[in-house]
Amino acid sequence: MRDDFVTVTNTTAFFEGIDSVETRAASEKTLMVVDGLPGHGKTTTAMWYATQHDLPYVRAKAEWTPQWMLRDLLAVLDIVPERSFERMYGQATRALADRADYARANGRTYAVIVDEVDHLTRSTKLLESLRDLSELVEVPLVMIGMARLWSSLDRVPQIRSRVSAHVTFKPMAEADTAKIVRTRCECEVAPDLLALLHGAAKGFPRETLEGIRSIETAGKRMDRAVTVADLDGQVLLTDRATGNPIVVRAL
Repeated sequence: MRDDFVTVTNTTAFFEGIDSVETRAASEKTLMVVDGLPGHGKTTTAMWYATQHDLPYVRAKAEWTPQWMLRDLLAVLDIVPERSFERMYGQATRALADRADYARANGRTYAVIVDEVDHLTRSTKLLESLRDLSELVEVPLVMIGMARLWSSLDRVPQIRSRVSAHVTFKPMAEADTAKIVRTRCECEVAPDLLALLHGAAKGFPRETLEGIRSIETAGKRMDRAVTVADLDGQVLLTDRATGNPIVVRAL
C-alpha cells in the first residue's frame, strides 16, 4: 500500500480552520477547536500538518501541571528548560514569537497544536495558561480532543469566546473512501467492492486502510479490478464496535 497522505473532507476543514484563525478579525481570538469521535483522523491530520509546517505538536497529559506543560512544549521546541515557571514561560514566548515572525516573513503558517485537550477541560489554570501564551505572541493554538470537547468548554467562557474556528471530524463520505482507495491502494478496486468497503468501514480511515490491505492481498495477483466475488469468504476488516471480523459474502 502506498503511504501518501490523502486530503479528504475532514482534513480540508482542518486546513480551512487554521486559515480562518490566521485571518481572524479579532486579534485575541487565537484559538481553534478540533473535536470528533476517535478514529476519524484528527491526530493523523494534526501530526502530518505539524510535520509539513515544522510546528510544535504536544500531547496533553492527565496529570499535567503548568510547569510540566511548559517543559513538554520547550522540549518539542528543542529548548532546554530553566527551573522556574516564569523563566520557562519567557523561554516559550520568545521562541514562539521568533518562529512565528520567521514563518510569516516567509509566507508560511505557524501555530501550536495541543492534542488530547480533554485532559485539561477541568483545569481552568492550564487552559488559561495556553490561551495567555497564544494571545501574547499572537500565535494560533489548535486544541484537539474528543466529541465532547466543544461542549465541555461551556464552563470556561473566557476560553470558548476566544475560539475563531471549530472543526468537527465526521465519518468519511463514500467519495472520501474512493479517494483514499485511488491514492493508496496498489490495485484497482471495482465499484461493488468499493461500496462494500465503505459500508463495512463506516467512514473510519483506519478500517478503510485495513480493508485496502486485504484487497491488495488478492488484487496484486490480478491484472483487473478486484470485485466482491474475488474476496468471497475472506476477511475484509475488523468491526470497530464488536471486534468481530467482517467476512465478504458474494451474492
